[in-house]
Amino acid sequence: MKKLLFLFSLTLIVISCNTDDDTNNAPQGIEGNWELVAILADPGDGSGTYQPATGKTLQFLSTGVVNCNVSFCFGSLTQATTTGTYDTTNTTIDVDNCTGTYALNGNMLEVNHFCIEPCGERYVRVN
Repeated sequence: MKKLLFLFSLTLIVISCNTDDDTNNAPQGIEGNWELVAILADPGDGSGTYQPATGKTLQFLSTGVVNCNVSFCFGSLTQATTTGTYDTTNTTIDVDNCTGTYALNGNMLEVNHFCIEPCGERYVRVN
């Protein structure tokens, strides 16, 4: 009886210990869909802070193509889908002669455009 109880306990331990338990299926990298949640436009004195914003989406394809539902250029909300490219090595995005750099922080994407004063956009990953 003790042997059976021991074998049963050992079997339960072996079955319950699975290396797949910590598998993270969250998307990694920039590929996917992103939605604008905040913008930074500094007035020139360093006092600018990110303010809530909406209306802009980015879609990064595995082929290195990025689609934007409006103009990618900072400060422009021209209602036309624009397409460009992105480079994961240099962390750059180039759409319609507007270039920016990006940084990933989990499910937060920060895009920095080339502006005289600090400016940028924050996006969250969407399904």
